[in-house]
Parts: sequence; structure tokens; C-alpha cells
Amino acid sequence: MQTPSSAFARASMLLLIAAIVSGCSTESKKARFSERAERFFTAGDYDKAKIEYLKLLRIDPENSRAFSRIGQMWAEEGAPLRAGQFLVRARELAPSDLQNRIKLARVLSSIGQRAEARKEAIAILEQSPAETNALMLLVETALSPEDVAFAEEQLQKFPERESAGFFLAAANLALRKGDAASAEDNLRRALSLDPKSAPAHTAMAILQLFKKNIPEAGQEFKTAAELAPGRSSESLKYAEFTLQTGAPEDVKTFLNRVVAQAPDFVAAWSLLGQVALREKKYDEAIKLVENVFSRDPDNLDARMVQASAWMAKGESRKAAESLERLDKSYPNIPLIKFRLAQAYVQNGNPAQAVAALDQALSVSPGYTDALLLRAEIRLKAREPQPVIFEMVQLLKKQPAQLQARALLADAYRAVGRLDDAAAVMQEQINLQPNSWQPYEMLGVILRQQNKRDEARKAFEKAAELNPESLGTIEQLVDLDIAARDFASATNRVQQLRQKVPESATAHLMEGKIHAAQGKFDQAEAAFVKASDLDPNSSAAYDLLVSLYVSANRLPDAVRQLEALLSKKPGDTRALTVAALIYEKTNDWAKARDAYEKLLAVNPNSVPALNNLAYLYSERFNDLEKANDLAQKAHAMEPTNPSPTDTLGWILYKKGDYQQAVTLLQESSGKLPDNPEIQFHLGMANYMMGQTEGARAALQKA
Repeated sequence: MQTPSSAFARASMLLLIAAIVSGCSTESKKARFSERAERFFTAGDYDKAKIEYLKLLRIDPENSRAFSRIGQMWAEEGAPLRAGQFLVRARELAPSDLQNRIKLARVLSSIGQRAEARKEAIAILEQSPAETNALMLLVETALSPEDVAFAEEQLQKFPERESAGFFLAAANLALRKGDAASAEDNLRRALSLDPKSAPAHTAMAILQLFKKNIPEAGQEFKTAAELAPGRSSESLKYAEFTLQTGAPEDVKTFLNRVVAQAPDFVAAWSLLGQVALREKKYDEAIKLVENVFSRDPDNLDARMVQASAWMAKGESRKAAESLERLDKSYPNIPLIKFRLAQAYVQNGNPAQAVAALDQALSVSPGYTDALLLRAEIRLKAREPQPVIFEMVQLLKKQPAQLQARALLADAYRAVGRLDDAAAVMQEQINLQPNSWQPYEMLGVILRQQNKRDEARKAFEKAAELNPESLGTIEQLVDLDIAARDFASATNRVQQLRQKVPESATAHLMEGKIHAAQGKFDQAEAAFVKASDLDPNSSAAYDLLVSLYVSANRLPDAVRQLEALLSKKPGDTRALTVAALIYEKTNDWAKARDAYEKLLAVNPNSVPALNNLAYLYSERFNDLEKANDLAQKAHAMEPTNPSPTDTLGWILYKKGDYQQAVTLLQESSGKLPDNPEIQFHLGMANYMMGQTEGARAALQKA
């Protein structure tokens, strides 16, 4: 017979055994999940590794290593928002895990939270004074002179002074100060200590770009990409460099090879989407980033590609709504607010863009990109005074910020302070004597002051430092034509054509030279060639039609074009020029039909979209159709003043005066001598009750 006490004893024993077995079972699961996760992680199979780590976290929710590993994988794949959540939790659980904190700091820096990243770097150095990654982060996040001075102080105190990381940090700091010689010396010492350092080769590539050694830069970027893992920023930087140097097919081949090896590398898919955007393959771009959303629905870079494609297709509302949803999901991320502001700008909503930038700056007051974009918007809105104040303050912290100086110079020009504008560019030249952009900007200002000889010297120096700058060459050609020095102008164009035989700009300049000399046939041939090479070049078509007008040959031109179109009804150049001539001769119906045919062949022709929108607005009284066309033209080329003016005037006629004023101010700022734009701006200002602005614009008109 079993006594009660023995029954209790047996029950207790069973419970103890169950607890031991359960504990053993839990511990064995932890060990099994951890072992599998680490094995997959080491093999680079991140999808399977994440699954095992997440299983581990279900039974061990305070496992800091699992959080850190998942964060690291998301970061390497190019998903910083996803990475940040896991890395922050890992820091909470294990604040002494400095490698995790370094990863977190890099993520914070990448999403615009540089001040937070800098705090992390300082905290890491306090715990581990010899941590080179933290030292490099400290340098990378140093923006103000005080930050740079503090970074220099930490560099001098750094104990591991014979390490590659130390010399790399020293090089980056030197390059920030414009000291290319010191930067190169430090980089060579870093590479002598670690020849296979991908970050050192990337830094050397950036230095070579600074020195205008493009082939050497390309080789360094390539070496860095070859040395780095498949999922790496070095691979992306090499692809971006190759794209910028005009080799999109090479970029696609490289990136397709990368994603074939690592399909989860979402940053590479986003970059492939950007390549498709540049090629105006908008549906392809959208399809490419679907590979990102299947893994990371909130990926910011991919959402920006998608939004840009939608805007180019005229679906601007859809683009803004997508980024607004992302902003609600992550309300305190400055980079999202900055991207949203960019979308608002492309969408023609500068007031909303400024509001988004204000929010970004409230979270991160020193966010340079946000400050610069807000200044650009204010300049376009004819608000130069706050731009002057903000850019002066920014330059006190970042004296070498070229874009800030350019904006300050433009703001000074807007208020008539041309001497101050020139002085700003001269200061930039003193800081960066080997940079060509300040010389070109100074030349533009001097030309505005009618100081042609001084302007020529500035442009020639810019051309010496960067012979590839088409803007500089065009300025010099215009000066040569004005001086009737056609030999020099022709020589410049011939040199350009030897380097870039299929340059539309070169043929455009050649046509202007011939036209100035009264050589009609040669000018016509050059303008035709320019329009063939760049079908979206409004300047080529306008100059060609102006040439026909000046030579009184419009009827002959029409007959030739109609004969050509009877044989080749889809010839885009012939349709464009014919439409423009029909407009000149007030044959509105034929002009409309020609533009409609052109858009059937090339739906993304900005000149056709813009001019047809104007026809529907002014000649056929169809504001809705005009608005749809103008919105698409403006979305495709948001910085082009002609579509901006057309859309602004259509919105004025629709009664949206506030939006109209904003767009027309922007267009007027770029073409201040255009009487039609000034008239449009004057009327919009009048309807908004801005009588002084209306009077000033109408007087210019």
C-alpha cells in the first residue's frame, strides 16, 4: 500500500525529472539552433542563418549574439533600417560588445544620424582606445572644425600608430582638409602594412578622383571590389564609379554577377534599378526592385527607385504616398524625411519638401544634405536672405563645403551682390586650388558682370583642371563667338569631338559657330546631328527652327520634312522639327497632330510632352489633358525650366495660384530674361496678392 508521503515523494521526483528533461531539451535546442546558425552564417547563406537565429531567439529572447548577427547580415545586404533594430537590441543586452556597437554606428551614419554615430564612436574609444574602426568612424563623422580638431586630438593619442587602420584614418582626415599629399603618403603606408585592405584601396580611389586621375581611380575601385566580400560597399562603389564614367553595360554585367552569387544583396538590386532608371526603362526598374521588396519591404533605396520610376511615368501621387507610409513606419529617421523631401521636389511640391526637411533637421540639426536641399528650394522660391544666413553658418562649420559656397554665391547673385558672390568663389579656390568647379562658377559670375577677360581666364583654368567639363567648354565657345574668334571656337569643338565623336553638345556648339558666320547649310547639318544624338535636346530643335526663321526658309523646310515623313512617318526628328515649324506658322492643328504622332513613337519625349501640353492649354482649351502632359514632362526633367514654366502656367489657369507661383519662381530663376516666363510669374504673383513681386516681374516682361 502506498502512503501519501511516498506518493508525494514520487510525484516530486517525476516533476524534477520532467524539469531536468525540459531544461536539457531547451538547452539542446539552443545549442542546435546556434550551431546551425553559425554554420550557415560562416558559409554566407544568410537566409538560412537568419531562420536559425530567429528560432534561437524564440526560446532565448535575450541572446545578444543572435540579435547582433541578424543585424550584421541585414547591414551587409544593404538594409540599414532592418539592421538597426537588431543592432540596437544587441547593444541593450550587451553594451560591452564593441564590435556590435561599431556596426551600429555605421548603420546610424548611413541613415543620416551622424551625431548618434559619432557618440557611439567616442564611447567605443573610451572603452577601447586602440579600436581603429572607431577611430575611422570618428573621422568620417567629423563635420565641424571642432569635430575635426577633436578627431585630430584622438589621432595623436592613438596607441596603435603602426597599424593600417591608423594610417587610413589619418589619410581620410587629411583628405577632408584638402591635403592630398599627406593623404596619399598615409594611404601608401596603410597599404604597405595591409596590401589587401579593401577600405584602403577605396580611399586611394577617392584620392585619385580628387586628383583627376580617372584611370587610376577606376583600377583602385576595381581592386577594392575584388578584395572585398561579395556583399560589400566596395562592390557598390566600383559599380557606381563605372556607371558615372559611362559604361552602363559593364555595370549591369558586374551587378548581375554579384546578385547571382548573393541574391539577398538588396543594395545591388537597388543599384540595378537605378541603372534602368538612367536608361529610362521605368517598368524594368520597378521590376528589378521587386527583388528587394520580397525580402525587405521598407528598403529605402529601393523605394526611392520605385518612386522615381512612378514619377517618370506620371504617377507622382503614388510615389509620394509610398514614401509617406515609410515615414510613418520610421518617424524619426532623417534620411527617410530627406528622401521624402526629394520626392516632393520632383513632384512639384516644394512647400511639403521644406516641411519634411524641417522635420529631418529637428531630429538631426547638423544634417548637411537637408540644409543644402532646403537652401536650393528657398533659392528657387526667391528667398535668398535665409539662404545667405544658413550657408554662412554652415561654412563656419564646414569651410570646404563646395555646394554650400555655390548656394551662397547664387544667393548673393539673387540680391545683386555680385562682388560678394565672386569673393565666395575665390575663397573656395584658395581652399581647393585644384578643384575645377569653383573656377567655372567664378567665370559665370564674372561673365554676368561683363568682365569677359577675367571670365575667360577663370573658364580656361577650369578647363585646364578638368578638360572633360562640357559646361566650361561651352562657356568658352560662347565667349569666342561673341569675340568673333571663330578659329578658337572651332578648335575647341574639334578637340571635344576627337575625344567624344558622338557628343550632341559638340555638334550643338559647332552649329552655333556656323550660324554666327552665316553658314546656313553647315549650321543646319550640325543641329540635325545634335538632335539625332540627343532626341530630348530642346536646344537643338529650337536652334534649328530659329535658323530656318533667320534664313527665311520655313516653307522649304516644311516641304522637305513632309516629304521625309511620307516615307518615314515615325522619324522622331522630322516630327519634332515639323511640329515646331507648324507652331511658328500658327498651324496649331498640324502641330498638335505631329506631337501626338511623335509621342506614339517616343512616349518619353520631353519636348513633345511640354509643347503639346502648352498647345492644349493655349490653343485647344483642354486644361486637364494639358495638365497630364505637363506633369509627366516636369516629372521626367524636374530641373528643366521650360516644363516647369508650362506646368506652372497651366496650374495658374486651373486656379492653383500658390503652386503656380512656386513653379514659376523656379523657372524664372533659371531664365530671368525670358519675357513670357516673367509675364506668367507676374500674373501668378498678382493673383496671390503679392503686388510688389507682380510689378517687378511684369516690368521685366
